[in-house]
Amino acid sequence: MAKFFKQKDANSDLPRRRQQRSSDSSETETSSSYRAAFHRNRTITGSSSRSISSTNELNAQMRSPRASAHHLAIARRRLLAYLAVVLAASAVLFIFVQQFVATEVVQVAGNQALTSEQMQPYKDSAERYFAMRPIQRFRFLLHTEDFLRSLQVDNPEIKTLHVDAGSSFGQALITITPREPIARWNTSNKRQFVDADGVVFTKNYFKDPRVEIRDNSGIETSGSTVVTSKRFLGFVGRVIGESDKAGYTVRTATIPSLTTRQVRITVKGVRPYFTFSVDRPPAEQVEDMTRIIRYLRKKGISARYVDVRVQGKAFYR
Repeated sequence: MAKFFKQKDANSDLPRRRQQRSSDSSETETSSSYRAAFHRNRTITGSSSRSISSTNELNAQMRSPRASAHHLAIARRRLLAYLAVVLAASAVLFIFVQQFVATEVVQVAGNQALTSEQMQPYKDSAERYFAMRPIQRFRFLLHTEDFLRSLQVDNPEIKTLHVDAGSSFGQALITITPREPIARWNTSNKRQFVDADGVVFTKNYFKDPRVEIRDNSGIETSGSTVVTSKRFLGFVGRVIGESDKAGYTVRTATIPSLTTRQVRITVKGVRPYFTFSVDRPPAEQVEDMTRIIRYLRKKGISARYVDVRVQGKAFYR
């Protein structure tokens, strides 16, 4: 009966030595298949943990030295990029804070210090300017010429100015160059000054000028105060300035009787006095004055009075 007979294995008829060789060859094939998963110049990484999906992934919990160095290089580059962004943002913020004008400190050229009371009119004018143009509180956006003209409206004694960084953040140092007066005008309640450009102002940072404009017109207002216009004072200032350029020093300037449109001046080293009119440009009349002085000296004429109010002509006596 078949069930009483044991089925023989296909290899059972082989000799034991051949069976051993067949077993060794099968084991060799199995080990070769495992070794085929690894190749030369490949990094063996990974762990036997079930949470690791692949033995070749770089983000495994157990990395080789080569994978760790690669990962650290990427992290280093990322950190350096973040640091560069932070430094750039900090530099931009520092520049904006340093350039921003929050408060003003005013000084006169030559390091002449001003008191708080003296600085206040300039600071008020600056604040009004920045209130209308807030974007110009950053000094690199400040229009210096417009800023100067705005301050000169209330403070005509300013000739030029320069804006620098102050001693602290948000502080601007405004250095003003004041006008130097060339003549002065005194009334009962105030003093006015005029420079060579004909600009009239009341605040003087220099010594009193040598020329004082004297009023002999006799014209008074209802308050018994002799007055004159800024146009007239500016004219006198330009006459004195043009005379200095021509090499003549004006000694006195006087408003003649019953008029406010003429001025008589005397020149150092010249005998006659000269009458000027505000209706003619001062430079032209000074030029006529220099010509008549040379003419009188050449002819040896000793005149007492010269009138240069008419263009192209000069009358003397």
